[in-house]
Amino acid sequence: MEGEGEVSLKLFGLAQDKELVRADVFARKFSAFVNGLAAADKMTNGKRLHTFVITELKESSALVKVREKQRTRERPCGSSIRAYTHAINAVYAADKAAERLPPKLLKNIKKLGTGVAEEFAHGEVTYDADNVIRIDDFLLRQSDAVLAEVVGPSYGKKRFFRGKAIGSFDGTLQVMDARGTALRAKLFTTAGSVEIDCVLNKDRVPEARLIFGERVRIEGTAHYDGEHQLPVRLDINSIWPLKSEPDLRRWRGSLRNIDQREDW
Repeated sequence: MEGEGEVSLKLFGLAQDKELVRADVFARKFSAFVNGLAAADKMTNGKRLHTFVITELKESSALVKVREKQRTRERPCGSSIRAYTHAINAVYAADKAAERLPPKLLKNIKKLGTGVAEEFAHGEVTYDADNVIRIDDFLLRQSDAVLAEVVGPSYGKKRFFRGKAIGSFDGTLQVMDARGTALRAKLFTTAGSVEIDCVLNKDRVPEARLIFGERVRIEGTAHYDGEHQLPVRLDINSIWPLKSEPDLRRWRGSLRNIDQREDW
């Protein structure tokens, strides 16, 4: 659990590596992580006012937790960790605020996702006790899109809506990767059997494990990329199980009082 002023990075290994994380991959990701924090520090305070110390490094685990530490007597304007987590959230959500971030910070966020599914399975950045951003192909695509706008703005009109919105969807939920806190799943919609990529925090939605494979209605934050009508990612907030067959027994006795002599 991360306290105030702390943030952690955790990686998960590939199946062919027996789910162990490669040392060189972890070293590169940790470097991008710290460099991103440093860029956020400079963005917030005008210059580097913090250094970062490791507060936890578990044995046999690719998990590292860091805390910011003031390195000068000069009073900082804000927390570098807070700025960094706001930045990675903005990139994840394709928020317009992400386009105002420094390119160096954006590039280090992108580096976290580079090589996903080829060098490592996925990762997590966790802060404020239970807020988790999943590092996977979706974050990589989002960072690519933001960088494209920052480095070379594209003024072409999107075919569909780009951004995020609260939505509700009906379908069958199948788990894809249950490791870590941010579980990845697929929703196969009842209408058309379309696949929607989903992420859910197992601590916030503990009942999820009980309804995989069942028909459900889910509600959450839907992310749209402007190229597809349906969302490309859904962050699940709530799940309600649905009955696959209508229960006609609830109508039993409801028609008894109809006058059979009435002329229809």
